Amino acid sequence: MISLGTNGKMATPTMPVTAVRVVGIGGAGVSVVEQLAGSLSGPVACQAMHTDAKALLSSSAPEKIQLGRESAKGHGAGGDPALGQAAARECATEIRAACEGAGLVIICAGLGGGTGSGAAPVVAQEAQKSGALVIGLVTLPFEGEGAAKRAQAEAALGRLGRHCVAVLCFENDRMRELASVDATLTGTFAASGQVMADAVRAIIRMVGLPSLMHVGIDELVHLFRGAEARSHFGFAAASGPDRAREAVEAALRNLLLDGGRLLAHTGNVLVHISGDESVSLAEMQTVLRHLARHVDDDSQMHLGIGLDAGADEFLAVTILAARHVGETATEEEEDLPEEENAPPAASAETGKIKKTSKKGGKKPTPDQTQEELPLDQAMRGRFKDLDPTMVDGQDLDIPAFIRMRIRLK
Repeated sequence: MISLGTNGKMATPTMPVTAVRVVGIGGAGVSVVEQLAGSLSGPVACQAMHTDAKALLSSSAPEKIQLGRESAKGHGAGGDPALGQAAARECATEIRAACEGAGLVIICAGLGGGTGSGAAPVVAQEAQKSGALVIGLVTLPFEGEGAAKRAQAEAALGRLGRHCVAVLCFENDRMRELASVDATLTGTFAASGQVMADAVRAIIRMVGLPSLMHVGIDELVHLFRGAEARSHFGFAAASGPDRAREAVEAALRNLLLDGGRLLAHTGNVLVHISGDESVSLAEMQTVLRHLARHVDDDSQMHLGIGLDAGADEFLAVTILAARHVGETATEEEEDLPEEENAPPAASAETGKIKKTSKKGGKKPTPDQTQEELPLDQAMRGRFKDLDPTMVDGQDLDIPAFIRMRIRLK
């Protein structure tokens, strides 16, 4: 039996034989494991791994492995991924033994520093060698932490993706919006850790609950394959006669979904509904109807329904979607041409206006390519056979913004 621990309200769903191990690596990962340790039991085990002996000693995690006793000598990795990697390789046999017997290993880490960036890919590799499916849950550093740290995080993300069937990647710049404006750094990281803990519970709920409609590892792999996705996540639970509407609306309000707006153009959306046997067809339709308002018509929705005997009249809704790296958001600003205030380029000889090329965004298909329009024909319309109205050498029949080379926004 597993207690999912949604504020103490949802409890004791039945898990299959497959065991799950949640591994927190480095400061951020250990923090997630600490939040989970008191709310998961049965075939789910939590383990903390860190190079910092003092941090492990003060951690409430039930199982611990000190990485790099010789190479790190009980200190942190000092922001050096190479040291974090060496520390994990030093303990490779111990790490693999800890993962033995687990059907699923969930690795939680913050990327950009030393221990998380260096050790997480090694732990994933050893878990993979043990025969487990491996899923990564990671965060990327804040934009203000610098390009070097961001580069370390991206490199670690690529290495981690080689050994995981799926990687859920959260950006700290968006996670900080979960905390209040005047929140301390500790409070901000706590909010970030809570989201990751909720995501771990959601994954366990998907793969662990008896299902009326199954959605699980296969769908997660499809959405979050490799390390090329950024995750959008929302979770909420509600009770009462209108619990389905309240739960889905609360999940959509999560800042990591931006009120549901971030579901647009994601292509695939995973939604999981869990509750006791009283979950009705009408409630399922309510959840899907509210989601449909935010999802493109051509998007694919993966629906799962799990039965939770310990839900205590609560209905829970989990929403997961992914934006793959390289996809351009519709509202992102495109790069400006070389001369920021230059008017549309026009030829003095032909009077043709050419569309200025811009970097970024989607390339037009051949059918969407804009043609060049001769001003002396296309712009005069039904007056093309009449003599032009010339004043001081200017053709007043040509629109003023073109004659004056004014660039329209």
